[in-house]
Amino acid sequence: MDTKTLCLGALHFCDASGYEIKKLFESAFSHFQKASFGSIYPALDKLEQEGLVTHQTEIQEKRPAKKVYTLTAAGHQAFLSTLAVTQPVESCRSDFIALLFFAELLETAQLTALIDQHIANLQQSIGMLTSISQDGTLGPGAAFSVKLGIATKSAHLQYLQENKAAFLTQHATRESPGTFK
Repeated sequence: MDTKTLCLGALHFCDASGYEIKKLFESAFSHFQKASFGSIYPALDKLEQEGLVTHQTEIQEKRPAKKVYTLTAAGHQAFLSTLAVTQPVESCRSDFIALLFFAELLETAQLTALIDQHIANLQQSIGMLTSISQDGTLGPGAAFSVKLGIATKSAHLQYLQENKAAFLTQHATRESPGTFK
């Protein structure tokens, strides 16, 4: 799903500012989609132009005013329509996996540091998702999705922990880069 659709999904739960939607992408959505402010705010603007969301400006004391977005009836229907036709195609976009694909071009020490950093990131992400799953406020679908994210990241972490040493040993003793045909 694209950022626009997921913004509609976020607003399905409650009215929110762009900042609050970004926080959702950094927490409950983090195991399946990333989005920056640079994609969230244009998506919200486009959704508003299409009549799928509206906004109210809230004045805040000692802070800039913020726009709080609300899903319209048309936005709700558009989101449900998208859910009905979206195919469950899995796609993986990972800078880490891309780096591993070209590991032969990296020094072993650099590769070790990358893997260690990725392991730390996975552990942090699993911890955050576990906390979200235990707060008791998720509906059944969201809870299932978050737990699937935990399981996926845990399997990824386990694979790295079990295979890191052998991979790095093989990498350190390589004679020449591999080829791809």
